[in-house]
Amino acid sequence: MKQNIPCEMIQDLLPLYVDGLTSDESSRQIEAHLETCGDCRSRYQRMKEDLERETQVKQKENEREIDYLKKIRKSSIRKVFLGIFSAFAVILLALFLKLFVIGYPVDSYLVTYANVNGNMLSVGGILYDSSPVYRRYKLIGEEDGNTKLVIYGCLPSVWNRNGAFNLDIDLTEVGTDLTINGMTVKQDGTIVSRQANELFAAKHPYVGDMSANGRAAQLLGIGNTLGSFKNELQTSAEPYGWTLKFENSAANSAVFDEQMKGYACVLMALTGNLGEVTWTYTVELEDGPAVRQRTMTREECSEWAGEPVETFAESPEAVQRLLDLIGEKMK
Repeated sequence: MKQNIPCEMIQDLLPLYVDGLTSDESSRQIEAHLETCGDCRSRYQRMKEDLERETQVKQKENEREIDYLKKIRKSSIRKVFLGIFSAFAVILLALFLKLFVIGYPVDSYLVTYANVNGNMLSVGGILYDSSPVYRRYKLIGEEDGNTKLVIYGCLPSVWNRNGAFNLDIDLTEVGTDLTINGMTVKQDGTIVSRQANELFAAKHPYVGDMSANGRAAQLLGIGNTLGSFKNELQTSAEPYGWTLKFENSAANSAVFDEQMKGYACVLMALTGNLGEVTWTYTVELEDGPAVRQRTMTREECSEWAGEPVETFAESPEAVQRLLDLIGEKMK
């Protein structure tokens, strides 16, 4: 015999049925009851419509929330891309300013002239590297208390293609010795060349140190001026000697000897125990080549220079005086 479920129990189960939470057997019993009971069926229809409306409202809310999240995401993505683009633009601008406007320190320049008139230093030069042009200069204090002239270069542009610079610097405003690419301008206006500074730094006590000898000869430019040569040292007994045997022929023996006298004096001054410098070379005469040999002792160097040769090793300024003396004698 079929048992009828009271309407009260069906109505209590309808919320679960509408939500799909009843068991299969309960669902069949409820559906059978709804077919015969109009009151419960109406209640079910209202509950179903309310659920559908509630579902639609929640769906719309979810859609709005999803749309909102999508907008936030798009906005965030735009902000991220905008931030990346802004950072990239700032980097490009900074790079542009650095390379074309502000410039960067360069060492690849040659000082072509330096003159002191009163307190004013006039100095000029040219950048010899293939890419930078002159932009500006800056005076920077160094740890030793001196001041360094720093040249700034930048890449060529339509508004700047000049690789040369010509500067006027008030030495009273500098207040210290000024270093310019290895050259030194003293506070009293004395100019010490880079060559003189490097030669003073190459001073050594013993002629038997061939690497130190070679450094001094290279800084003097003996090979570039007079041609290649071979070295021979005499270090077994005093006076210790250094012989330079030139391999090329000389066109003018008087000029060659005078140049070598100056070089010999520099080598003697910078090498503590060097007693004499000898050089041999070949000169072309009408009747054929002839071998010449000359020697300068320490006493002869002092006589040639007008003062004891060792005094020229006391400071870079003293080395510069000797280089200036060589230049005057070669005029």
